[in-house]
Amino acid sequence: MSLLLLVLCGFSLAAPPSAPPSAPPSAPPSAPPSAPRPANAVALGPDLLLTSAGELRVISSLPPALTLDADGTQLGQGAVLDQRLRAGLTLKSGGAAGRPGSGASGFTLTTSWDLFTGQLAGDPWDVPGTIDERHREEVSVLTPRSFIPRSAEGSVLVGPMSVSAGLTTSHWGLGMLANDGAHDPEFGRADFGDRVLRVRVATRPFNKGEFPLGFSVAADRVVQDDLVHAGSLRSGGQVAWQGLAAVLLAPKDGNKLGIYGVYRNQLEPVLAGETEGRTTRLAVVDIFGQASVPVGALQLRVGGEAAEVAGRTTRSESYNSTDGLDLVSGGATGFFGVAAPGAPGTQGPDRWSAKVRMGWASGDGDPDDNVSNDFSFDRDYDAGMLLFDEQMGGIEAANYALISDPANTGHTPDGAEVTVTEGSVRRASFLQPVVDFQPLGWLGLRAGVMGAWSTAPIAQPFTTFRNGGSPTNHLNQPTSGRALGCEIDWAIRVGGTPMGSAHVSLRPELLLQGAHLFSSADMGGGKATMLTATARARW
Repeated sequence: MSLLLLVLCGFSLAAPPSAPPSAPPSAPPSAPPSAPRPANAVALGPDLLLTSAGELRVISSLPPALTLDADGTQLGQGAVLDQRLRAGLTLKSGGAAGRPGSGASGFTLTTSWDLFTGQLAGDPWDVPGTIDERHREEVSVLTPRSFIPRSAEGSVLVGPMSVSAGLTTSHWGLGMLANDGAHDPEFGRADFGDRVLRVRVATRPFNKGEFPLGFSVAADRVVQDDLVHAGSLRSGGQVAWQGLAAVLLAPKDGNKLGIYGVYRNQLEPVLAGETEGRTTRLAVVDIFGQASVPVGALQLRVGGEAAEVAGRTTRSESYNSTDGLDLVSGGATGFFGVAAPGAPGTQGPDRWSAKVRMGWASGDGDPDDNVSNDFSFDRDYDAGMLLFDEQMGGIEAANYALISDPANTGHTPDGAEVTVTEGSVRRASFLQPVVDFQPLGWLGLRAGVMGAWSTAPIAQPFTTFRNGGSPTNHLNQPTSGRALGCEIDWAIRVGGTPMGSAHVSLRPELLLQGAHLFSSADMGGGKATMLTATARARW
């Protein structure tokens, strides 16, 4: 039963800082120097600046033909077209707007939305139910969940200190645990983003804010992340509160080193016949760092993030622990590589780069004891675009359909929905070399190879339970190894260069991507291919 806690140990924690995606979220602000008016901004007065930012994204996909369970459930999705309009406005005054002579004080108001989100046309998938949060079971962009507020936040800046409150997104480090869904993955797509109602105080107290060591503390009411779903406790939703603190050293050269801690208290849904819900309480410590070192005309780059989770939940139970489970897990990810930067003084992409990405998430080898060791990355942190996102994500949704079917179980086990992660990297490790080549400013080429292994026995919960606990995969075949498979990914980017004037900028782009999966014998063997074409315009 501890398999029902696959993601409780790796929830998408809200990062301590909050800021628009373009700014390091944990760097407490100081009064910026005066600067020319940025693109897509209009001056509403001598001390007031309104800026817009957004993206219109349309993705055409041809998913692979995959068998998801022993009953023959197919992914069953043909060509499909989905879209999303992400738009936001930011109003800044005084020092926050960078106006000459305004002093260090000022305020910032920010709002952003995801609009008309969903599958616009094409074929929905064949997996029963509505557990998938991308809702691939329907074709519509006009449902209530097609319109999602991402931020509605105000902040006041006074010298080296800021105080902010409101709805905001969260991102920390490489995005392994806290991910705002606004960072492009190496391959694939980002569809979600952690959202919280937050009150935060952040400061750079040394040298009037010029020394790049920042501190922040915050209190959150989680709106949505990997573990919290909208709704009351009696309708299957969760209520989570958390307190957090962070320290970040972030010099202007782009190198960073930080640590943050979070304590989270989550109330779980109230079950039929119960008067109150169960609880999950967790403490997390996350360390992050990245550095770039020049070596002649090249740059050596390295980065990493590691987290440890400890806590207890009464949400789920195991055969030998019917009063809850202790949660002890850990995960890490990182990269190292070399790059040839663009021309000096430009902000363009690297001419070429090569790096190796890697990740590890602990897995539970004994599902019957009183401890769960399963760890999960945030669902917007991708490794490849087919093995985890499509195959593993589909298998999870099909497994939930089986265990929630009254013909198979008397009632759905409490906590079963946390086994559906929309393709998160969980209970797994991966290694992924990636190379980039930018022959022209408007043309980019990328290729990578990923190998993945399970950190626990490969086991689908439904078939494994029916097999008396012996590890069995989604096809009801016994498993003995740890290899998940190998995936080849590639991408071609055309466009992405700014168009317009100095004050109005639009960046149209076409992104073609492909993935070719070779599943291991323990994952049923076989080959699969997925192709996508993404047209997007950013401003």
